[in-house]
Amino acid sequence: MLEHAASDERVTTNTPAADAALRRFVASMLIGVGVGLAIMLVVLRQIYRDPTPALTPELFYAAHERWKSNPILNYDIEVRVTGPQAATYRVEVRDGQPQAAWRNDQPLTSRRTFGTWSVPGMFATISRDVEALERAAAKGAMPPLILRAEFDPNTSCPVHYRRIDNGSRKGGDAMAVTWDVTEFRVIQADSSADPMPPPP
Repeated sequence: MLEHAASDERVTTNTPAADAALRRFVASMLIGVGVGLAIMLVVLRQIYRDPTPALTPELFYAAHERWKSNPILNYDIEVRVTGPQAATYRVEVRDGQPQAAWRNDQPLTSRRTFGTWSVPGMFATISRDVEALERAAAKGAMPPLILRAEFDPNTSCPVHYRRIDNGSRKGGDAMAVTWDVTEFRVIQADSSADPMPPPP
């Protein structure tokens, strides 16, 4: 009986210490996982944070007026588009008119599509999105789109543009379209007839 009682006593005295150690281990693990997740979220936010400013109708119209008051008539432009129809476009503009265009280094054959990725063409695209925001604001409705844009301080060319369907804020890229101007080369008037070199 005495031996049995001693055995019970040893089990009873060891259990609280083992439980405390287990609790400390689990708590340490949870804290470690929590700190790791927090650090990972901060790093991912820094990597994927979009610095492009929010676009309001006022900012858009001001940039558009600056371009129209002092347009560049001769230039070559390259635009990288991401989203459902991702592609890279290159356009040659002379005397304010698009002369040739390429999509993924393949020449476009329909002249009516040449101007889509010229600067006026990009302003026209943004204009339709801004008008959608204005219509929603006039009705007191939720904005249907989230728009972000950055305009070149010297030329007013829209160098970065982000268009996100408001209903897909937490969704994938299927409802988001972005573009970035990767090259904007002004052509001097005396070389306005020089064609854009074909893609390599």
